[in-house]
Amino acid sequence: MEPVPPAIRHSGMMRILAAGLSLVLLTACSPAGHGGQREVRRHVPAVGERDDTSSTRGSVAYYFSPPQPYPGPTWTKGGRPVDGRELNSIAGPDHCDWQSAVMMHLGWPLGTVSQSTAEIRQFIRDPEGVIGYGVRDKLAIATDLPDDARDTGYRNGELELWLSPSDPDAAYLRAGDDVERWPRADPIVACR
Repeated sequence: MEPVPPAIRHSGMMRILAAGLSLVLLTACSPAGHGGQREVRRHVPAVGERDDTSSTRGSVAYYFSPPQPYPGPTWTKGGRPVDGRELNSIAGPDHCDWQSAVMMHLGWPLGTVSQSTAEIRQFIRDPEGVIGYGVRDKLAIATDLPDDARDTGYRNGELELWLSPSDPDAAYLRAGDDVERWPRADPIVACR
């Protein structure tokens, strides 16, 4: 039996490490619940939030009411489904009582099929304020796209994902005329 060359051995180890990191992230964000009493959370209004909070079909909120557990909705680019490691939007884990929030994971640089958390940017939609740490800003509802915002080409039905070079700590989601600004979590937020 011939010895395994170091380059192949290293490549195999990196794949095992990436798979392990992915499993940890997915487990932390999975909908598997734990029993026990739930704490009642107070509503924390988002910047620009309207009294009319009903989720109409032409709104960003419509696509996340309620948020879908892992693996979440299928996003597309150029009419083709993208790998969930390139882009996903999932409900926060219910064992942390975060299921009303949405965690968007975007492979970074844009278009990357992430192999580890180092290749992910995470953006959070948390209109109820259930995630108590790690999010840089508040969710902005009924906002405008920055002048330099660019359409990434990612779609979930009529929902579009936009990014702005002048605002790298946010993702903008647009459905028709409705725009939301989702703040970035850095480092990535997961249950403690």
